[in-house]
Parts: sequence; C-alpha cells; structure tokens
Amino acid sequence: MDTCFVLDFLQDLQKNNSKLWMDSHRERYQKARARFTAVVSQLLEELRQFDADLHGVIAQESLFRINKNDFSRKGEPPYKGHFGAGISPGGRHSPYANYVLVLEPNGKSRAGGGIRKPTAKQLEQIREEIDYNPGELQGILQETKFKSVFGGLRGEKRKIPPKGYDKAHPEIELLKQNNFQVLHYFTDEDVYAPDFVSNLLPLYRQVQPLHHFLNRTITETK
Repeated sequence: MDTCFVLDFLQDLQKNNSKLWMDSHRERYQKARARFTAVVSQLLEELRQFDADLHGVIAQESLFRINKNDFSRKGEPPYKGHFGAGISPGGRHSPYANYVLVLEPNGKSRAGGGIRKPTAKQLEQIREEIDYNPGELQGILQETKFKSVFGGLRGEKRKIPPKGYDKAHPEIELLKQNNFQVLHYFTDEDVYAPDFVSNLLPLYRQVQPLHHFLNRTITETK
C-alpha cells in the first residue's frame, strides 16, 4: 500500500535527517513522494464529488515541500519528518480552507481541515461572520459526530475579546479564536491499514460544512 512505503521512508528519514543521507537515498525519496502524490490525487478525485470548488486543482500544487524553510540554520535537521498536503482552491498556499493530510511516524499522522493561520484581515472577516450568524459555526463544531472525531478547534486563542466585541457576546469564545483548523490523529497501525485512504473520505465530508462557512467569509485575501 502506498502509505506503508511512505511511512517507512519517513521513519528512516527521521533517524538520519541529513543532506548526506537524503542524497544517498534520493531514489527512495522520489518514490515515496510519488506515492504520496498518488494518494493526494486519489483523494482529490473523491473530494471533487462533494466539493465543486476543487475542480481544476491538481495534487502537485497541494503538496508542501519537505525541505525546512530554516535549511541554513546551523545544527537544525534540514528536512521535515513528514509529507504534507493542503488541498484547497488555488493550492496549498491559498487563502481558503485546506483539506489537510499529513503522514508522519509515531502516531503523528493527521487529517482534517480549516484555516490554520488566518491573516489579520481574514480573522476580521471570520469574526464578522460569527457575529452576523450566531450559532451557525458553533452548530457545526458541536455536531455529535464531528465533535467525537475532531474534538474542537486547535491552537491558542486570545485571552481577551478582540477589539469591537463585548465579553458578554454569546459567541465570545469563538470570537477569541486565532485558528480555525480541526485535526484527527492516526496511529501508525491506522496508516498501515489497507483501508486507510478510503477511510479519509467520510472524515473530509464532515469538514466540508466548516469549509463552506469559512470560505464564504474570504472576500479579501490580504
């Protein structure tokens, strides 16, 4: 299975995270990347069936680089220990919500969606939508199956209300959020299972209402 080969490669990369090792295992890396790309392509085909905004998106523009941005920092491992993809209209760096897939050993593989680091303008727009439609986002997040799979929104939130919002606002806890992403983690055994990829689709279907809410707020992208 594609994910087995990928996870095995990543386990070895984490133990030998150096340019010298990568150069001597370049063919294996390329094979692992190709298999991860094939998984993302398969997911895209399925995702388009219920998310029309993904028509025209290709796997290659959804993949994150394995090289770290701080490659030149002395003493730091040069590569990430995972393969990741962010599937959204416009690709991985799109301002819109991403369907996330990360394969990473030691129980850190994950899938989910949302917007991890909204810009200041995007945060303003999302908060306005929460304010204008109280209860809608809360209803998505509190839906029984959604909550059992994802828990809640990840990341830190503000300690005080954002400017312009009263602490007595009925949605004040959501208005304090700085991140609007949800994730579900998998064990390595989950990833090795033959039905791992097919089991991702029901999970992404649960994320789609969150994406619909977030994406309709993004009228300006900077």
